[in-house]
Amino acid sequence: MNQIFNHSSEIMSEIPDKTVSLMVTSPPYNINVDYGNKWANGKLIETKGKKYIDNLEETEYRKMLERAINETKRVLKDNGQIWFNIKNRYDKGNIIPPFWIMDFFQDMFLKNIIIWNFDWGGSTNKRFCSRYEFVFFFTKQKENYVFNLEDVKIPALNYRPDRYKTQLKNPTDVWRISLVSGNSPERTEHPAQYPEELIERIIKTGTNEGDLVLDPFMGSGTTAIVAKKLGRNYVGYETEQDFINIAEKRLNYAEQGLF
Repeated sequence: MNQIFNHSSEIMSEIPDKTVSLMVTSPPYNINVDYGNKWANGKLIETKGKKYIDNLEETEYRKMLERAINETKRVLKDNGQIWFNIKNRYDKGNIIPPFWIMDFFQDMFLKNIIIWNFDWGGSTNKRFCSRYEFVFFFTKQKENYVFNLEDVKIPALNYRPDRYKTQLKNPTDVWRISLVSGNSPERTEHPAQYPEELIERIIKTGTNEGDLVLDPFMGSGTTAIVAKKLGRNYVGYETEQDFINIAEKRLNYAEQGLF
């Protein structure tokens, strides 16, 4: 299909039933941040890129996600899978873990809760700095799903040739993958961009060449870029045309082999 549609993923009428092999996404976190602006001492000191305010009323936010998830389940193949990136929120002095998201997947099988660990980010002075997010891995069926372990094995730190046949091992459920820094070649103007390395491991694990990958919150197009590089097809939804323009520019560069 290879297309990004400019409307909400709450209705995915362009996608037929049971045609998607894998959905991977990172939805808006609803943490009441005016993305794209830089503030210091209560004053706006820099404005750059597309702005959007992430502060839906909580009930409506969860209903929006539920509608998008239900549409994903409709278009997902019987052996399909969902990888859902979300993080803790901080509200009224309390950390709010995102485990409520599992309520929307009672009809699926939770295979892993991946801890995505990174090495830099915002600072705090009254609690420890957060350096991780969650990626929930669900499958439609208990046993019948793609899992290409050989494609994503990593070097073992304590390899012993007298005990193991190979120096490669199964990644654990803690993935240390850096955020996209300001000087990274893949950096765009999108304010909440996740790294290609994270999505590459997911797509390699859960799909084969030619499969269709869905991202209901496409943002700057990272899912589409990685799917294209790996010989998969992509389809996505994004409500901000500016972000679609960024994604299309990245896709054009990928076609030319520029990055």
